[in-house]
Amino acid sequence: MPIVPPSKLAQLQCNTRNIRNVCVLAHVDHGKTTLSDALLATNGIISSKLAGKIRYLDSREDEQQRGITMESSGISLYHKQTENDTEYLINLIDSPGHVDFSSEVASAARLSDGALVLVDVLEGVCTQTVSVLHQAWVENVRPVLFLNKLDRMIVEWRMTPSEAYTHMQQLIEQVNAVLAGFWEGDRLAEDSRMLDEAKERWRETHGDAPMSEWYLEEKDDSHIYFSPEQGNVLFGSAIDGWAFRVNHFAQIFAEKLGIPSPSKLQALMWGDYYIDPKNKHRVLNGKQLAKLYGAARVATSVPLFVQLCLNPVWQVYENAVINVDQEKIDKVIGALNVKVHPRDRRSKDSRVVLTAIMQGWLSLAQACMSAIVEQLPSPVDAQPLRLPPLVHKSPKSAAESRPPPKNDVEKALYECASGSSDAPVPLVAYIGKVVSVPRASLPDFSSGKVQADRVTMSAEEMRAKGRDAVRRELALSRDTPTGTPLSVLSPSDTASPLSSGISTPLHVEAAPEASIDSLTEAVDKQLVLKESESEDEILIGFGRLYSGTISVGDTLWAMQPKYNAKDAKTLPFLKQTTVQSLYMMMGREFVQLQSVPAGNVFGIRGIAGAILKSGTLASDAQICPNLAAIHTETFPIVRVAIEPINPQDMDKLARGLELLNQADACVQVVSQTTGEHVLVTAGELHLERCLKDLRERFAQCEIHVSEPIVPFREGIVRQSAQPGVVLGEVGSSGRLLAIISKASGKSVDADDSRAKPEDLPRGEIHTATANGQVTLSILVEPLPEKTIKFMTRHARDIKRVVNLASSQRRHRLNAAAEALDEMDVIAGSVDVDSDDEAKTTKPSRLSELGPWLSTRMQETFNKAKGWEPLRVERIMNDGLRVLGPRQVGPNMLIYSTQVLEQSGRTSSSWYKQREHNGRGASSAATPYLSGDESDSEDTPTLESVRTAHTARDFEESINTGFQLAMQSGPLCFEPVVGVAVTIKNIVFNPEASTSSDATRSASSASSLSGQVITAVRDAIWTGLLHWSPRLHLAMYTCDIQATSEVLGKVYGVINRRHGRILSEEMREGTPYFIIKASIPIVESFGFADEIRKRSSGAAVPLLIFRGFESLNVDPFWVPTTEEELEDLGEKADKDNVAKKYMDGVRKRKGLFVERKIVEHAEKQRTLKK
Repeated sequence: MPIVPPSKLAQLQCNTRNIRNVCVLAHVDHGKTTLSDALLATNGIISSKLAGKIRYLDSREDEQQRGITMESSGISLYHKQTENDTEYLINLIDSPGHVDFSSEVASAARLSDGALVLVDVLEGVCTQTVSVLHQAWVENVRPVLFLNKLDRMIVEWRMTPSEAYTHMQQLIEQVNAVLAGFWEGDRLAEDSRMLDEAKERWRETHGDAPMSEWYLEEKDDSHIYFSPEQGNVLFGSAIDGWAFRVNHFAQIFAEKLGIPSPSKLQALMWGDYYIDPKNKHRVLNGKQLAKLYGAARVATSVPLFVQLCLNPVWQVYENAVINVDQEKIDKVIGALNVKVHPRDRRSKDSRVVLTAIMQGWLSLAQACMSAIVEQLPSPVDAQPLRLPPLVHKSPKSAAESRPPPKNDVEKALYECASGSSDAPVPLVAYIGKVVSVPRASLPDFSSGKVQADRVTMSAEEMRAKGRDAVRRELALSRDTPTGTPLSVLSPSDTASPLSSGISTPLHVEAAPEASIDSLTEAVDKQLVLKESESEDEILIGFGRLYSGTISVGDTLWAMQPKYNAKDAKTLPFLKQTTVQSLYMMMGREFVQLQSVPAGNVFGIRGIAGAILKSGTLASDAQICPNLAAIHTETFPIVRVAIEPINPQDMDKLARGLELLNQADACVQVVSQTTGEHVLVTAGELHLERCLKDLRERFAQCEIHVSEPIVPFREGIVRQSAQPGVVLGEVGSSGRLLAIISKASGKSVDADDSRAKPEDLPRGEIHTATANGQVTLSILVEPLPEKTIKFMTRHARDIKRVVNLASSQRRHRLNAAAEALDEMDVIAGSVDVDSDDEAKTTKPSRLSELGPWLSTRMQETFNKAKGWEPLRVERIMNDGLRVLGPRQVGPNMLIYSTQVLEQSGRTSSSWYKQREHNGRGASSAATPYLSGDESDSEDTPTLESVRTAHTARDFEESINTGFQLAMQSGPLCFEPVVGVAVTIKNIVFNPEASTSSDATRSASSASSLSGQVITAVRDAIWTGLLHWSPRLHLAMYTCDIQATSEVLGKVYGVINRRHGRILSEEMREGTPYFIIKASIPIVESFGFADEIRKRSSGAAVPLLIFRGFESLNVDPFWVPTTEEELEDLGEKADKDNVAKKYMDGVRKRKGLFVERKIVEHAEKQRTLKK
C-alpha cells in the first residue's frame, strides 16, 4: 500500500466518531511488536516482507539487541473499510510486556479506549497476562483477544485441528476466569459500599431500629467475556502474517450451507455444533446429533469451527511447510484465489511461500483493523463510561449507568466536544508520560526537518539522499582530525542556571513583591531559552485530549496529581505553561501540527518544569477537574547510589538525573542529605536501561554505580537467643548498646542500670533517663504471625483510619493554631497526601472501618503463645495506643492499665480521636506541658515541676522513641516488623537529679523529653536483642517455563541463589513445566542471565515483587551442642547467610562490623577491625 501523507491523517483527526485509540498489551515475547509491524505495513511505512523482523516501534538500540520492548510507542495509521468505504484513524500504542516496565503499560492504557490483548497459545495465561488484563480492567478499556502463534501448534507440536480446538477452548476459559475474578471483586466492593450507604440512609430515617432486609440487584456480566462468536477473539500467527475471526468464514460458508444470513452461522461457529452428515445444509448441536445418530457419532464428529476454519489452515501448512508438495501448493493457491508472485513460488524457503499464501488469504492487518473498528469504541462512545471515575474519583461501577453531566465541563468531557472559535469549550487533556527525545529528531529545528521530509519522499529519493550523506561523512572523516568536538566542551553544557524539574526561580528573595504569574513567566522564559539553545534532549509530553481543541501558543494550566482546587496548600502543584509545539506521534518520528481536536493522542512540547511524570492540562484550573492518577502494578524496589567518576561532572549528573526522573514514570531519584544521589528502579533490567540512558543521553559522563541497595526488615521470634558477640557500636553517639560475652554467655550492658536481672521476664527492660528523673519499665515481645500478615495486608486501610483521626485532631486545634503567626507557616507544610485521602473518603465508610480492623486484628491473636484472650481484649479496647513505624506499620505500642490510670485517660482505642480527663490541652498540641490553661502563661516553679509531670506529659516522647526504634532496628538500622512494646510503668522522680533547681526547672520540659525519647528507643533495642532476632528479606516470585531437559539446571540455579520451589506443574497438552519459586531480591542480580546460560536459552524467568519473608536463621548463631561442634567445628566454617546479609548492610551504612583479617599466612594471626 502506498504511504499515507500526514496531511491525510491530520484531516481524519477531526472526525471523532471514526477515531480508535488502541494499545497492544501482552506478556513478554507474545508477539506485540510483530503484530504492530504488520499493521504498519498496511500504511507503507515498512515493507510487508520485513514485518516482524524490523521491529519498527522498538526504536532503542538495546530494545533491538534484547528483542523486547522497553518503552511504549505511539503511531497513527490509516484504515479504510472495504464494505462501506469508510475511513478511520487508528492511534496505535505498542507497550512493553516485561514486569519492570509496567508503568509504560499503565500510561498506554490510560490514553487508549480499547486494547488488543495477545496470548501465546502455547504458553497460555502468564503472570503478565493477568497484570495487563487487570490494568485494562482498572482503566475501563475494552479488550479484544488475539490468540497468537497458532503456527507453533501445527509445526512444533504437530497437533491435530481437533486437539488445537480443545486447547484453545480451555485457554479462552482461563482468560475469562481472570475477568470473572475482576468482576467479582468489583461487585463485592460495590456491595459493601451500597450497603454502607443504605445503612446511613436507614439511620437518618429510622434511628437505631433494626434494618430491614436488603438485597444487591443482579447484573449481567456476559459482556465482559471473550467469545469467538461475538467477534472479539482473533486467531492467527503474527510472524506468518495471518489472522481471522469466525465471521470471515461465516461469510464464505453461509451461502454454501444454505443459511440465509452470515450472522446466524457466526453464532454457531464456536461450540458443540456440527454439520448434519446426511443433510449438508443443516447444522445440529450435540444433543440433536446424538438423538439422530447416537452418542458414538458425536465423539467422532468434527465441530463446525474445526471443519470450516482450522482444517483449511492445517492443509496449507501441511503442504507448504511440513510435507512440501508443489502440486498441492498450486492447487491450494488456485482454490483460494490468491495472487502469489512467481519469485515467491520458486523460493527454496518454504516459509516465504507460506507467508505469501496466508497473507493473501487471511490478511493479519485486515482482520485486526476490522476487529478494532467493529469491536472497540470511538472516543465519543468511550468517554461517557471511562471519565466519570477519573473525574469524581469514584468506583468504576458508578459509571455503568452513564451519569448525567453536572456542569459544562463534564458535558464537554462526556461528549468529547472539540468546540470552535465561535463556541469554545473547556480544554482538558491528560499527559500520560513524559519522554525525552534528541533535539535533532524534532521537526521544529533545522536538523529535524530531514526526519519530517522522509515521510513525503519516495524510495529512490531517500536512497539518493543517503548516498550523498555517506559521501559527505567520508569526506569529513578524511579532512577533520580526530578529537573531542567543540560542542562537548561548550560552556552551555556545564552551565545550569535552572533545573528543568524545579519550578522555583533563582534569586526569588531579591524581588519578594513579585507576583506568582510574573515568577512563573520568568521560569517559562528560562526553560524555553535553555531548551532552544543548549539542550540536546528535549522533554515531550505524550497525552490524550478529552475535550476542546489545543493549539500552538495556547496558555494552559498544568495540574500535577496532588493538586486540589479546593485546597490552597496544593498551589505549588499548579503551574502555568505555554504550548510551544504539537506533534503527531509516528513511532520514531514526529509530525508537527498546529492544532489537535478532542479524542486524539498527541505529543506536546513546552511542559518541562510544569509536569513531572504525568498530570492534567486544562484551560481553567478552577472549574476543570484534575483527573485521577495512573494506577500502576509495580513499584520501584532496587536502589543504587551513583556518582560521577570525574568529580567535575557532578553538575552534568545532577542535570541528567532530573531529565531521567521526568522521562521515566517508574524511576525515583533521591538526593540524600549527605549529597549522595540514589536511583530507585523497578528491577534489574529497568536499572540497566536507566544507567545506559544516563551515560549516553542525559548526563553524558562516566558514572560509578554502587552495589544494589536492597531493603530488609528486622524481627524477633520466640526462640532462645544465641550467645556470642551480638553487636558493637550502635547509634550515632557510638555507645555500646549490648554486648554478650562469648566466654561467659551472660548479658552485660554498657549501662548497668539497664542490665537485665535474672528474675525479670524475657524481653522486659528497666531503664531510666540520663538524669535519673524518669524510670521506665518496658516489655518487648513478638506478635503472632497471623497478626503481622493481617496488619501488612491492610496497611492502606489502617492509614486511612489514622489519617481520619489525625485530621479530626487538626480540625479541633485549628482555632488555637490560627492565633499564632508561626503556626501559619507550619500549617502550609502539612502532608498533602494525608489531607487529600481523608477528604475524599466517605465518613460513613471510615466510621466502621476502624472497629472492623480492630475486631479482625483481635481474632488473629487466637491461640497465640503468650497472648491470653483477656489481655488481648483489654489491649484492643483501650491499651493499644499507636502503630509503627510511621503510625501504620505492623508493630504495636501498648500501655498497661497502670500507665493508663497514671495518665488519667478515658478508654480510647488507637483509631479514635484521643481525649483526656482532667486538666491540660491535648498532648498532640502540647506534648510536654501540663497544668491548667489559666496557668499556662506563668513561668513554672520548681515545686510545680516536681509534682505536675505525669505519664500523659511523656506520651509524645514515648511515641517518638517507639517510632524511632521501629524505623531503625538494632541489627542493621532497618525497619522492624512484628513487635509489641508494652509500657508497664512510668515513675517520675524529680529529686534524682543532682543539678541545681534552676537547671532542673529548665530541663523538665525541654531536655527531659529528649532523654525520654533516647531511653525508650535504647530500651526497645535492648529488649529486641533478648529474643532471637531475624532478618526479613525482600522476595521475588519467579515464574519459569521450561522443558524437562533443563529442569535440573533450573533447580540448581535456584538453590545456589537461596531460593525455594513453591510449585511445579506440567501444562496440560504441552511439554512445558511451569515452575513457581521465591528468591531473595538480594540474590536476584544476574539470576536471569545465569538461568538463560545454564538452560541454553530454553528457560526465561519472570521476577515479580511479592513482599518480605523471614529468614529463619539467627544472625548470631554459633555452634554450641556436641553435634554442631562435631559437624562444623568451633570456627563454624559454614557461612551464616543472615550474618552475611546483616554485615553487608552495616558496612554500607558505616556501622561496626566484627571481622577477622589474616595478616600473615604463616603465623595465622587475626586482627579485629
